[in-house]
Amino acid sequence: MMTVTEKSVVKTEAIFSADKQYRYLLRKEWDKNKKKVMVIMINPSTAAEVFIDHTTMYVINNLFKLDFGAVDIVNLFPNVNGSRKTKGSVPEVDKENEKQIAASAEKADSIIIAWGSVGENNKNIQEKQENILNLVSPYEDKLLSICDDRGNSGIHPLSPKIRYDWNLIKFRIKPTVEGRKCHASSQIER
Repeated sequence: MMTVTEKSVVKTEAIFSADKQYRYLLRKEWDKNKKKVMVIMINPSTAAEVFIDHTTMYVINNLFKLDFGAVDIVNLFPNVNGSRKTKGSVPEVDKENEKQIAASAEKADSIIIAWGSVGENNKNIQEKQENILNLVSPYEDKLLSICDDRGNSGIHPLSPKIRYDWNLIKFRIKPTVEGRKCHASSQIER
């Protein structure tokens, strides 16, 4: 029996604050010749250069299946400890987070809004989401959202219904009721 050996390298870059309390960006690249995507979620996990958590694993696996070659993972809140506190946040932390998001958005071929339903009942989180959407609004033509097979969009990568199989739909900053549903004809083909 003949065997085949395949090798692959995943380049990783993580940008933290000096005290490692904030992670502004986690970049993974497995094929520099394919499209690059930015995924915006809620809070960074403890994933870094080598260590990988479940959320990052699901993101990479799904993006690989969708034929992307690199991802920049950024978050609404850069606090590694999981805090979503917006009142009394540190201005220089917010400024650095927004700087990294803006730089990544400019270079990305696609931007996936993947923070799920976290802001539905929290005005402070909704305000943060609006700030980030204003920041990426010049790239609205690149904005996408994850949807399930029932047509529901705006889903976080950890949701059991889409962990293993993503469909992407255009994300509208001011969505209409119809714009929130994923239809077969509006799915992004890869």
